[in-house]
Amino acid sequence: MTSYKQLADSFQRQFGNGPSCTYFSPGRVNLIGEHTDYNGGSVLPVAIDIGTYFAVGPNNSGKINIFSEAFSKQLSISLGNIGKLKASGQWHDYVVGTLVEYANRGISGTGLDIYVTSDLPHGSGLSSSASFTVGIASLLNDLWDGDLKNIDIVHMAKSVENNFIGLQCGIMDQFAVTFGQVNNCIHLQCTTMEWELVPLNLCGHEIVIIDSKVPRKLSQSAYNIRRTECLSALSKLNSQFEFNYLCEASMQDIEACDELLASPVELKRAHHVVAEDVRVTSSVEALRSGELERFGQLMIASHNSLRDNFEVSCPELDFLVDTALNIPGVLGSRMTGAGFGGCTVSLVATEAVPGFISQICSAYAEKMPFQARALRCHSSDGAKKLN
Repeated sequence: MTSYKQLADSFQRQFGNGPSCTYFSPGRVNLIGEHTDYNGGSVLPVAIDIGTYFAVGPNNSGKINIFSEAFSKQLSISLGNIGKLKASGQWHDYVVGTLVEYANRGISGTGLDIYVTSDLPHGSGLSSSASFTVGIASLLNDLWDGDLKNIDIVHMAKSVENNFIGLQCGIMDQFAVTFGQVNNCIHLQCTTMEWELVPLNLCGHEIVIIDSKVPRKLSQSAYNIRRTECLSALSKLNSQFEFNYLCEASMQDIEACDELLASPVELKRAHHVVAEDVRVTSSVEALRSGELERFGQLMIASHNSLRDNFEVSCPELDFLVDTALNIPGVLGSRMTGAGFGGCTVSLVATEAVPGFISQICSAYAEKMPFQARALRCHSSDGAKKLN
């Protein structure tokens, strides 16, 4: 965890004076419910205590000067030129897109110097982009007296991803990063936006994340293709039914649809989405009743479906899951995030965690051309001002 002194010292070196305030925006890990969000289903994410840190101070330049420690680069954006800015495919698009969103709402303020650092692995499926975007949107709302509610921040950050960056993600990441609470996960119905906090009582177990170090670039990956395939599956279902989203269908509906049965790829996608949505509801019940073994089995079933039906896993993630499930003390393991690389999440008995981390990282290093990183993290509150 980054300390205030570290943040303040870094800001001082970059900008020549001390910051006036600091902020934190968490990452998130999705416990279960993958690719259900944009298909009208529900998800079960938890905000985690690693994320993005911001040190901020005012300036009189009429510019946002932002330095990213991860990229060792500084960007200066004139606040008088926001309307003409376009995406460039660089890290700072998330900043520019957020400023465009504020300009579209008629909200503006004075220039700011911003220093950004993070202990989230970039591009690993732990929502580093949502953490960054929600953090920027939240600090601007605070410092510019934007009077936006948390749900407005969620929709703003999603709009940046969808309309400025060009990634057609759902709303789960931004919601979890904004509304997270310590010792809870969030059961979110992504269409109605109904949500509830579910106590994360792990009874002597921990959530352990393993970063495969296989990089993901979702806007350049098969993510948007999967979304198109889901829409195609929905269209085929609607030759016989009237659904707004895939998750409104049942497995019986899928098996009764001749047009979908004749389309193997879309059939597999629909199978995953509908079954995964049921697994989310079952996981909420399992966590509320303390049935951790049942929850672990649901995690395993989720991974198998993501591997076989949605086809978004990869050999490295499969190896990590298979290895985890053969280590004593592990109740469940699955890939987390959109896939094509990134991380796994495992439910591990606390006393077994050190041995689990040692064994899985050693085995991975022997078989794969990457060095896995273990993240032993805990639940967190959503984006907030630190001081």
